[in-house]
This record gives sequence, structure tokens and C-alpha cells, in this order.
Amino acid sequence: MSRTVYILLLIFIVAYGLDLSAQQKGKGKGNEKIFMPSVYLGHSDKKAGPLQKAEFVNLMKQGLTSHDSLGNNYKVTGFDFSYAEQKLYEDSAGKLVMMVDMSAEYCPGDTLASDIAYNVHTLSSPYLNDSADIPKGLYDRVKAGDTL
Repeated sequence: MSRTVYILLLIFIVAYGLDLSAQQKGKGKGNEKIFMPSVYLGHSDKKAGPLQKAEFVNLMKQGLTSHDSLGNNYKVTGFDFSYAEQKLYEDSAGKLVMMVDMSAEYCPGDTLASDIAYNVHTLSSPYLNDSADIPKGLYDRVKAGDTL
């Protein structure tokens, strides 16, 4: 190999070594653990598992709460909300197919954003003259088989 290739290879190895060294030094600083206690639905100890619709809606309207095993309460400042809704669609051959619609949104605070929960979007269209045509909020839509 030529002398130029050796010099470039040496520069690359030195630069890579400096990068690794900087990463190791950076790990020592600011390596603080973020404490994230368990989060529960409403004022209950439910954080997972199947729920009846009425129970889910009641607990979600209360907001999310957070506490540790010693009973210390923590403020929920925001959360990522993901919703997998099962819907019935018709494929190109005319067969009915169950599919999942996914949606996700960040909600500041401890409760669902009102536009998700109640669908407060104002819809004005000459084609939407029946209230059944207006999309429902989450509390009205949630059903068995949906995942939150």
C-alpha cells in the first residue's frame, strides 16, 4: 500500500479512538437515573389488563395517577397515548376484513386531550347533516378488542 493510504488509515484510527474516548468520558457525567414510578388508571391500582367499557371510561375521566409501593404520590406531567382500534373493512374482492387502525398522541397533564376523548373538532360540511355522520370521541368509540 502507498504511504498516503497508511497516513489516512492512521488518521482514521486516531479519530475513531478519540471519539470512543469522548463517549466514555460523557457517560460518567449526567448518568442520572430517571425515576419513573408506576402509573395507574384513575384512583385505582389498575395499570393493565382487560376492563369493561364503563369502568375504563370512568377511570380515564379521573386521569392518570402515579404512586410507589410506599404510597408516595407523584404528579403525571404528560403521557404518550396509543390506541389500536379494531374496525371492519371491505377488501377489493368485497370480503369483510377485520383490521386495526393505530393512532398515537402525546397528552400533556394527567388526562386525555378533550379532542381525543370527546371529539370537540368542529365539523362544517353540507354532507354531514346527520349526527350519526360525525365521528365520535374515544369514550363513545371504545369497544371490546381495542388496545390502549
